[in-house]
Amino acid sequence: MKLIMKTGSLLLLSACFLMTCTTSPLNRRQMVIYSEAEMTQQGEQTYRQMQQQLPISTDTRETRYIQCVTDYVVAALEPVERGNYVWEVTVFDDEQANAFALPGGKIGIYNGLLDIAVTPPQLASVIAHEVGHVLANHSNERASQAALRNVGLAAAQILGASSSAIEAIDVGSRYGIFLPFNRTQEIEADTIGVMLMARAGFDPEASITLWQNMVVTAGPSPPQLLSTHPSPASRMSELRQLMEPAVAIRNSANSRGINPDCVAPGNNLQF
Repeated sequence: MKLIMKTGSLLLLSACFLMTCTTSPLNRRQMVIYSEAEMTQQGEQTYRQMQQQLPISTDTRETRYIQCVTDYVVAALEPVERGNYVWEVTVFDDEQANAFALPGGKIGIYNGLLDIAVTPPQLASVIAHEVGHVLANHSNERASQAALRNVGLAAAQILGASSSAIEAIDVGSRYGIFLPFNRTQEIEADTIGVMLMARAGFDPEASITLWQNMVVTAGPSPPQLLSTHPSPASRMSELRQLMEPAVAIRNSANSRGINPDCVAPGNNLQF
């Protein structure tokens, strides 16, 4: 029994030893296992696989529009934020209203998002939010959390825990630790994103309008406690508290000549 306990303890100690303490752009402490190079390589590999496996939009006006908004957001990054990444965006031909950004600056937009993010500033709020995840190293955090969780489950099995106990550990770790932490990441990406879109010259108020659109079109959603994302009401409340500084940043950008001229498909309006 002592040998079993020692083996389990070694697994946990090994995982803790490998973890590095860093801080997010909002000075939140983070524990990560993987290097930036490892995450960039994984992001690149995943992105190329998606480009091969998923249909890509052939609508040139649509892709030019999304590229335009993305270019403004990326141009607003500070050199340290932009890093050595080759930022790029791919528009996937899929009706789901979704987007993502992978480590290494790889952005994906599903064109179904344009049914909800109907103006350039609304689209910019989504893209800036996803870029915020990259800037805050959230993918590394999530991958590190998953690795640590797997070590914990392996230790429980080595210690002879019953299947029901292991299941309880699994559910408890996901709903008691990791999902609330993911909600924190989402709010963090919202905060980074709204300031980034403002630096790019887009109206930050559009980030709130976007979530109002989401509420209108969304179906039944799980309770916030069991969701990896904050409720729309929570997100809009957090964003409203950021509007005063965000609007000031946007006004400053506009006064310096940063005025996005992207045209949404289907109209001739610029924002």
